Amino acid sequence: MKKLFIPVIILAMAFCLCACDNSGINKSEKTLYDHGLEVISLMVEVTRSEEYIEALTGSGAMMEVVQSIGTGDFATPKAVYSITVDDGDALKLLELDNLKGVSEELKSHLRSRVFGSLITQVNSLCGAEKLAASSICAMGKTFVDNGATENVIYIYTYENALPVAVTFTIGEDGAVSAGGNFIMYEEFTCDSAEEIEEFFSELYLDVVVSEVDYSNAHEAK
Repeated sequence: MKKLFIPVIILAMAFCLCACDNSGINKSEKTLYDHGLEVISLMVEVTRSEEYIEALTGSGAMMEVVQSIGTGDFATPKAVYSITVDDGDALKLLELDNLKGVSEELKSHLRSRVFGSLITQVNSLCGAEKLAASSICAMGKTFVDNGATENVIYIYTYENALPVAVTFTIGEDGAVSAGGNFIMYEEFTCDSAEEIEEFFSELYLDVVVSEVDYSNAHEAK
């Protein structure tokens, strides 16, 4: 199964912006949790904009998929989980952990790109139509947070809406790129940290999952 996902990851990496600098970016005192909520707000607005959806797709079926996402209640998350991946494991996913003659800078760049493509990999399991719908709704932002030191994914779960993943990737001088995706794959189980870890283990990827404390979203319970 791992071999089937590699082309999807490579394609996602080609479009994934995982490195950034802080030129012209305003410093923010918000937590990662707060930044994630802002990204999700934009994503939900997209699902409820018929004009935006029509501009990106002429498919009636695609429009129905996107609009159905917007019927969910994204007002308040039920729980939020953080996901981190060991740097070496990220490259193992593409069997690039033993690269020879490659600089540490390039390896770091590749690790970030692989990490940033993980949710696209999950959505690829539910077919091309839903993967495309997720791509239409994807939104992001860039900000400065000198307290953020590692790439992390926040999974926001809801009682009556799809879960949402916001991937935070670290650039230079405290710059952070946040990219949000609805998780379309119905068999993605996220009612606990243990369930999320088990799901990714089936993709041959060891992840560390913790429930996020809303009072200090840089840390976990």
